[in-house]
Amino acid sequence: MAEAWQLPETTAGAQFVPTDHARILVVDDDPILREFAGVYLTSPTTEVEVAEDGHAALARLKQGGIDIALVDLEMPVMDGFELIAAVRATPGLEGLPIVVITGREDMEAIDRAYSSGATSFAIKPLNWRLISHQLAYVLRNSRADAKQREARVLAEKADALKTNILRLMRHEFNTPFNVILGFGRLIESHADNGAIQGHARQILMAAEKFKRMHDQLMESARILSGDIEINRKVFSVADLIKAAAREALRAGGKSSDLKLADRTQNCEIVGDFDLLQTALRNLIENAFLHGAVPIQVTGFKTPQGRVAIRVSDAGKGMDQSSFALAIQAFKQGQSALERSEDGLGLGLATAVGSLKAVGGDIHLMSEVGEGFGIEMEFPLEI
Repeated sequence: MAEAWQLPETTAGAQFVPTDHARILVVDDDPILREFAGVYLTSPTTEVEVAEDGHAALARLKQGGIDIALVDLEMPVMDGFELIAAVRATPGLEGLPIVVITGREDMEAIDRAYSSGATSFAIKPLNWRLISHQLAYVLRNSRADAKQREARVLAEKADALKTNILRLMRHEFNTPFNVILGFGRLIESHADNGAIQGHARQILMAAEKFKRMHDQLMESARILSGDIEINRKVFSVADLIKAAAREALRAGGKSSDLKLADRTQNCEIVGDFDLLQTALRNLIENAFLHGAVPIQVTGFKTPQGRVAIRVSDAGKGMDQSSFALAIQAFKQGQSALERSEDGLGLGLATAVGSLKAVGGDIHLMSEVGEGFGIEMEFPLEI
């Protein structure tokens, strides 16, 4: 086409700008433009192929190996709009960057090209140096997007694999645990030798601790990975506090060291009982494990009309920066590899994940030297 190209001042100034290796397909029915494209876009790292219409271009693109296409919109046999639509419908070519060539005032054609799937556009008459920069820019962005897509696919596959492994572990580990616990109790109850009974009790204690750690790890992994189904039911704040305290005491601690109070006047909640119980149980277990008795659990309503449950103890407290680290998985207010206390470092992170799933949140309510207080708050209804 007579107005589709413009001679550069020098050949050297028009060469394709430096880029990683690329193969460009130039699609235009004007043989002069195709010839100039081969001359001025070719470089040591850039190869140029040409096609005279959309039909020939599509056949070449399906063979693979093209990194970017420069496409005229007005061509016989198959025009640029039809070519773009066909490319976007072809498996493996959905992400191919396509720069279209159109007239200076033809905004309608540009809009139509973008709606068909064009990546960018160039205006006639073409300045090959500017086209060189534009193609390099579009190609660089396209390759960055492709890397992001690839990373996302790999992350999704890894996440699916992790989920399947965790589900398998939840299912398959229960049987060996039950066998160890069952035979341990059998040996303990039937052994005449006191030493053997003592060894059996040690086996039982170790197995029970291992099972609790396994159950906590599986629960935390499910919640932190977002593998959650919300089950709504009606229950009271008092029932929630009692149930969470009862579950927390199974992991250790004395009931006499735990003080419970409900100041919501037996307020009812419409929410996920299990997730809220998981959150509160983890806060209470965390207080027993890292705090100092007595431990106070108090439910009340906030001025914003939400429910809050505060867990406080007589421990040394924590500053905000340590708290921000502690609510991350496998941390205890310090590096995951430098922890000096028992536990997996998942309790607070699991509590946060459980609360987020039901529209709740968690807050530190104390400072260093003032005891430890942590508060979970959530809506009356989800």
